[in-house]
Amino acid sequence: MPLGERLRELRRTTGLTMEQLAETSGVSVRTISDMERGHIRAPQPRTLAALAAALGVSGDEQRRLEEEARALRMHAGAARPRRGELPRAVTDFVGRTRERDLIRAHAHGRGPTPVVLVHGQAGIGKTAFALRAAEELRDSYPDGCLHLDLRGVDPAPPAAGAVAAQLLRALEVSPRRIAGSDEERCSQLRAVLRDRQCLLVLDNAADEAQLRPLLPGVGPGMIVVTSRRLLAGLEGVLRIGLAPLEPAESAALLRAIAAQAADPAAAGDVAAVSRLCGHLPLALRIAGTRLANRSGWTVGHLVDRLADADRRLANLHAGDVGVAAAFALSHAQLSGEGRALFRRLAHVPGADFAAPLAAVLAGTDPDDVSDRLDELVEVGLLRHEGADRYRFHDLIRLYATERLRAEEPPGARAATRIRMARRLVATAIVAGRWFEPGSGPAPAAGDALVRPANRAEAAAWLRAEAENWLGALRILDESGEDRPAGAVPETLLGHAVRAPAAANRPGALTH
Repeated sequence: MPLGERLRELRRTTGLTMEQLAETSGVSVRTISDMERGHIRAPQPRTLAALAAALGVSGDEQRRLEEEARALRMHAGAARPRRGELPRAVTDFVGRTRERDLIRAHAHGRGPTPVVLVHGQAGIGKTAFALRAAEELRDSYPDGCLHLDLRGVDPAPPAAGAVAAQLLRALEVSPRRIAGSDEERCSQLRAVLRDRQCLLVLDNAADEAQLRPLLPGVGPGMIVVTSRRLLAGLEGVLRIGLAPLEPAESAALLRAIAAQAADPAAAGDVAAVSRLCGHLPLALRIAGTRLANRSGWTVGHLVDRLADADRRLANLHAGDVGVAAAFALSHAQLSGEGRALFRRLAHVPGADFAAPLAAVLAGTDPDDVSDRLDELVEVGLLRHEGADRYRFHDLIRLYATERLRAEEPPGARAATRIRMARRLVATAIVAGRWFEPGSGPAPAAGDALVRPANRAEAAAWLRAEAENWLGALRILDESGEDRPAGAVPETLLGHAVRAPAAANRPGALTH
C-alpha cells in the first residue's frame, strides 16, 4: 500500500479528521492532504514522526513508515535534484546572540505570518546569520526550510512572479499546476504558504516590489529576508540591523579560523587585525583564511600587510571573495549623483559629518543633498550617527578613497578639498567669535556652513565638528593656503570645545 494511503487509513482508524490530526501533530492540513493524495510522496522524518506520534502508531509501524519514506526520498533524490535546500552554513559562527533571540521570540508569535528583515552593509554577515537562525529553528517547521537567492544586487534581479515560480517548485507544486501569469503565481504561492508550516530564507532581496507580492498574510510558517537595503516601504516586519562584531567576537572568529590566532601570546596582534578589518565579518573571515593558509606567517605578519591603508582592501581578497568586490555591488546600485557624493565624502577629515558639509562636497543645497545621503544609507554604504550625522565604516571609507582617485583627476580633487577646508575654517571663525568677539572681521555670509545664533549653538558646532575643522586647518597649512582673515587661535577654539558649560556663562572665554 502506498505511504499516503497507509497514513489515510491510520487516520481514519483513529477517528481523526484532517483538522484534528493537524491540531494534534502541528503539521498543516494542506501538508496532510498532500501526503494522503500522494502529492508529497516522501515526507521529511520530523513530519512523519509528528504524525506517527499523533496517530499513536506502534514503534514497529513507525519504523516501517520511516523506512518507506527514506526509500522514496532516496529514489526522488536520484531522479531529480532537490530545490531550495539550505546551503551549507558556516561552522565557526560567532556572536549575534541578541539578534538570534529576537528571531526565536518572533517565530512563535500569533497572527500574521512573521516576517523578519535582516539588513546591513555588504560583508556584515547577513546570509550567515539568516542561515544560522534557520538551522536553529528547523525543528519548529516540519514542512521544511527553504532558501532562495533573490539576486538583489544583480543588474536585473528576477521579478516577483519568477521568484514565486521557483518557490512553488521548491515546495513540490507540480509544474503543471503552477499558474501562468506573475500575479497568479504570487497569489498561488501565498495560498500554499497559508497552509505550510515551513521557513523560507529569501536571501539578498532587491526591493519592496520584488518581495511584497510573495509574502502571505497569515500562515503557520515564517519568512526571513536579507537585504542590503532597509526596505522601508514594507509594513509589519521585524527589522534586525546587523552592526560590526564586538572586539571579543572578532577575536573569537579569527581564533576559530586560524590556529596562529589562538596563541595567547598573539592576543595584541589579533586585536590589531580585528581593528584593521573594522570588525567586519567578511573582512575577518578573509584575513583569517589568508593566515590559516600560510603556516609560516604569524598574526604579526598579517598586521603588517593590513597596516598599509592604500593596500588594505587589496589584501582583503581571497579566491573569488573580496571586500572591495562586495562594496562594488552596492556602489553599482547608486545614481550618478550618489556615486559622486560617495567618493567626495572621502575628503572629510573627521570620522563623521552632517549634511551641510556633504552639500559643500556635492556642490548642492543641504536640502537636496539629504536625498543623496539617504540613498547611500539605503544601500549600506553610509550609516546614521545619531539624529543628524553620518559615518563611513572604515573599510568603506577606504573604498570611497579608491573611487575618488580612480574617477576624479588630481586637480579636481585638490580644488574640492581646499574648498571644503575653507568653508569649515570660515564656520569655525564664525563660531569662535562668540568667545572672542574682537578677533577680527567676520567671514563673508556665504562662506560659513552654519551661522550659530548663540554661544550654546557655537559651542555645539565646534564640539561636533572638532575633527573636521581642525583637520581643515591642517589641510590649509599643508597646502600652503593662507587661512581666512580673522581666524580665531586654535588654542581658544580647543578650549571652547573642552568647556561647553562655560560657553553659556556671561563673559566666559572672552579673556
